Amino acid sequence: MTSSITLPPHIFAEAFPFHFILDSELNIVQAGSVLQRVCLNSLVGNSLEQFFEITRPKITLTFEAIKKQRKSLFLLNSIHSEMQLKGQMIYLEEGNLLCFLGSPWITDTSGLEPLGLKLKDFAIHDPIVDFIFLLQAKNTSLNDAKRLTEELQQQQLQLKNALRIKENLAKIAESQAKRLEETLRDLQDTQAQLIQTEKMSGLGQMVAGIAHEVNNPVNFIHGNLSYVLTYSNQLLDLIALYQKVYSKEHPEIAELIEAIDLDFLIEDFPQTIRSMQMGTERIREIVNSLRTFSRLDEAERKAVNLHDGLESTLLILKHRLKPHGQRPAIEIIKDYGALPLVECFSGQLNQVFMNIIANAIDALEEHYFQVLNTTGIKVPLRIYVSTVVNTDNKIIIRLADNGSGIPESVRGKIFDPFFTTKPIGKGTGLGLSICYKIIVDTHGGSLTCKSAPNQGTEFTIELFTTLPIQNTDQKLIELTEIVGESSVKESSIERCLPIQPSETLSDKLIRTLNEVASNEPWKYNSTA
Repeated sequence: MTSSITLPPHIFAEAFPFHFILDSELNIVQAGSVLQRVCLNSLVGNSLEQFFEITRPKITLTFEAIKKQRKSLFLLNSIHSEMQLKGQMIYLEEGNLLCFLGSPWITDTSGLEPLGLKLKDFAIHDPIVDFIFLLQAKNTSLNDAKRLTEELQQQQLQLKNALRIKENLAKIAESQAKRLEETLRDLQDTQAQLIQTEKMSGLGQMVAGIAHEVNNPVNFIHGNLSYVLTYSNQLLDLIALYQKVYSKEHPEIAELIEAIDLDFLIEDFPQTIRSMQMGTERIREIVNSLRTFSRLDEAERKAVNLHDGLESTLLILKHRLKPHGQRPAIEIIKDYGALPLVECFSGQLNQVFMNIIANAIDALEEHYFQVLNTTGIKVPLRIYVSTVVNTDNKIIIRLADNGSGIPESVRGKIFDPFFTTKPIGKGTGLGLSICYKIIVDTHGGSLTCKSAPNQGTEFTIELFTTLPIQNTDQKLIELTEIVGESSVKESSIERCLPIQPSETLSDKLIRTLNEVASNEPWKYNSTA
């Protein structure tokens, strides 16, 4: 036999002052006494959604959804006040009702007064229930914290990825900017080289053409002067013989002899011819110097005597070394060592000598008048040219002057394309830039500048006696040697070129020639 106890509604309302009971339509059919008091409108007879919204668990506000989640902790927010209820839904099978048993969610007693509640309004519960609720709240908070932590970690990961992408983009942008800067610098170098090459090509062709045109008539005159001297001596001997055989002169002949001053003519005529021979010799030297300087017939690398290039350059610049106006002559002090023949592009090296010595002359002229105008002192003007072979078997060429020197502020820019300290119209800023490319890039040597205020400037050129051979050139040479052999081994060919199927040896040679031809112009490896 079983017994049951049913609480009267007023006792249930006092035991659970914040409870309410919902029917299947979610209408409140019963509510706790305190809950009815703090709500402004009557709870009973109205729907739940007119007073509360369920914030936990996240469910659809239907009877079946609440019933299904009845074992969860429920949090309800009042729509008309700040009150928040926590509790649990209990399904009353008899009557198909849901009973919410809860209490206000208060974390501070200061929150009671705004809600119109006092401590005595709360029912006395078993502390274990509160502890369980706290544990549930703790678990809920931990789950929320865990979820938030995971979201934060995900956001941090996304932020790190974004930062990494940003860093990579910055590196790419920096790399592209660097490549653009290098491309711009290459373009400037190429432009400078093209301008200077075109200029020197035109100048060289003009000089070579003039030298060629002058050379022919000068040789013609010089070659005939020896005959003229011989013929004149013979005619003079004939005149002397006539004077000896026919001592009695005819009056008209005597008058003509006196008119032309025959004695002086006989004495001066051979000297005049010898003077003409000396003049033609000097013209031939100048022509040879112009041809040596232009070197149009030596466009390929060739072993030459660098002293010939220096001497031809100095001879071409001789007119600028002579006294000019108030400026005295510029003295050239030479100290040539015993140099071997140097493999190089002699025409380009002559261009280097020309640019550096011409700059030295400009600097000396400016320095001379600057010192003269400020102190009244006439300083001597000198250019030093020396050559030597150092212990590393390198050719050292020094071109120095005793001018004012190059200021330290511009010394680091003198080899930059288009940089010049000369007035507009007197310098393009390409001379030293081209010199640097010729010495360093083309010949694999070095070009350095040493200067100090009022102590002059010295340019030092270092060259190899033999230019290194480019790899492709060496490959081609090796292949042609193999082709020339009577017996060809596949291993030898493979050493030079990768073997392509169905490719004959002649095809390999043609392909290599095409590859070499399509490569960039000849380059030197200074470390080779």
